This record gives sequence, C-alpha cells and structure tokens, in this order.
Amino acid sequence: MLTDRLRQTLRYLLLPGHFVELDQKLASDLARLADDEARPLDDLGCEMLTFALQHRRAAAANLEQWRSLTPRERQVTALTCLGLTNRQIALRMNITPDTVRTHLRNVQRKFGLRTKLELRNALVDWDFQAWQ
Repeated sequence: MLTDRLRQTLRYLLLPGHFVELDQKLASDLARLADDEARPLDDLGCEMLTFALQHRRAAAANLEQWRSLTPRERQVTALTCLGLTNRQIALRMNITPDTVRTHLRNVQRKFGLRTKLELRNALVDWDFQAWQ
C-alpha cells in the first residue's frame, strides 16, 4: 500500500539500516485520509511526516532551552504558561513585578521569542500543573 516515495521518506527519517513498516491500520487510515482529501498518498504522507519532524525538532529545542533556565526562570515560565499575571506571579514568588518582567525577558531571549503569548504558544503542549 505504501508507495516508493513514501517508503524512501520513511527510510530517510530513520537510522541507517533501520526501516519501520506502518501497521495495517495506520496505513489504511493514511490512505483513507488521502482519498477524503483527494490528494496523492505520497504527498499527504510526506507532508504529515515533515510536519511531525518539525514538531519534534521544535519540542527538542524547547526542552534544551528549558534546561538552560534558572530555577526562578522556570518557575516564572510555568506560572506564566498557567495564565497567571505578572502581579500574581510576583505575589506567589514574593518578588516584585519588575523582577518577574526581568525573568520573563531573560526567558524570552533564551527561547528566541518576543512576547508572553509566543512563550505560551511555544509551550502549549507542556503540563505545568505541578507548579500550581
């Protein structure tokens, strides 16, 4: 069911000498989606794999950046992603709102972002419930 182009794409994504066969259900689901969207299976499969790889690379980069944060920067980041305001974060951490802003500015710089919204969007899949 998989075409040569999709097989090549899968082969490229894996370690040399390794190949992963899609199970029958996943292959059928992919073929059905291609039919539903009236698109070639190759194009859809390659697009989905490319998207998954980009998402994985971004997640790995975010984790690397997270590890570069100080404990206080991590706490400010987590509370920001939980939706707390700078003032609420300051009260919880017993620091000033200016200090919160400084931590956020440092975090945004380390992540290569410009706003709190970009930070929240970058870490939207992360679970910060333990920080509450």
